[in-house]
Amino acid sequence: MHKFLVLIIFLVSFSSEAGTLEFWSAFGDNVDQKLAKEFEIRTGNKLMVRKFSIDEMKAELLLASRSKNYMPDVAWVPSDFLGLHKFIDLRAIPKEWIKEDQLEAIAKQSAMVGNEYMGLPLFLGNHLMLFYDKSKIAEPITSWEELQALPKTDPNKAHIVFSVKDMYFFSAFFSLFHPDIPLDKIIFNDEKSMDTLQFYNNVAVTNHLHSECSSACGRQQFIDGKASYLIDGDWAVSDLSEVFGDNLGIMSLPSYQGIPMKSLSGGKALTITNGGYQNPEKRKMIKQLILLSQDEKFLTQLINEHQYISASSKVNKSSMSPDKTVMYSVYQQYLRSKPMPTSLRVSFIWEALARGVSRYSDGMPKEETMEYIENLIGRYSKKVEAQ
Repeated sequence: MHKFLVLIIFLVSFSSEAGTLEFWSAFGDNVDQKLAKEFEIRTGNKLMVRKFSIDEMKAELLLASRSKNYMPDVAWVPSDFLGLHKFIDLRAIPKEWIKEDQLEAIAKQSAMVGNEYMGLPLFLGNHLMLFYDKSKIAEPITSWEELQALPKTDPNKAHIVFSVKDMYFFSAFFSLFHPDIPLDKIIFNDEKSMDTLQFYNNVAVTNHLHSECSSACGRQQFIDGKASYLIDGDWAVSDLSEVFGDNLGIMSLPSYQGIPMKSLSGGKALTITNGGYQNPEKRKMIKQLILLSQDEKFLTQLINEHQYISASSKVNKSSMSPDKTVMYSVYQQYLRSKPMPTSLRVSFIWEALARGVSRYSDGMPKEETMEYIENLIGRYSKKVEAQ
């Protein structure tokens, strides 16, 4: 009887000491659930996971921060959210919590705002690559000049497909005309940006790409053999590998006039809010979560299961050997990418580009289109800064 009472007291005590972190996730996979399970096993504490789409997450964080009501303690978000840190109540992660020496170099750039880590990247990528079918193409093209020559022999075919609708794809084309300028530093009403818009539109028209064709739509055309080449992201690798197996070819994006085309890349970053950090008990749990998220054994397990690129260079090098052809190629293409800027301006570029491209396709001249885009970004920025 005495032992039974001691056991009851122990269980009640353990239960009362266990804590919970409110964890908001912007991603559809089940990694957040695995993180929650591992967190509970190792610490006895819990993550209350709430899922949102990426667009919903941004809106919910902005709204919650303004109303000062029902904020998460931790949020898992795309790294380009970090530029909004002042407006979604994020707090810099203490540097002593971060194993800087194990981070991929590009990952650091995607996680830092100024000299502070506004997020801890867990996975990296979100970069675009060129895909082809090795069973049909022995020598893949490497330049846009070669691609532009293909319609002359077969004008009715879509030789290369990609999502014209998604401005993340459009952003890569700016690297051909502004190779040394980060996306958030480009002044979009200059001559080279107008050339980018015109080039992008010409490629779409030549390859019969419909303005409403999404990433999934373009991918299906490639799978069905209606296009020889596909520009798509690392998120498509699993589906493409299922279809093509060892015949899936992965290359760098085509160059133009000798200038390499570079995709942006980002990270899925863990962030902490001021409210969570200011609570001493939650701060202790948040630190436990940040340290767990950098554990080599746990990261290795996750990237082997999900075919992701880890933020840890050590884990990547040990897990992505050349014999693992597809993921090794994906990793090498990531290393050639440009890190996503983390400034406030980049947060508004996507919507401004989308509206501008839509107007251009409706007949607006390129000069007026790019002026409209630049002005729209400025208005968005001023509106948020005034709040």
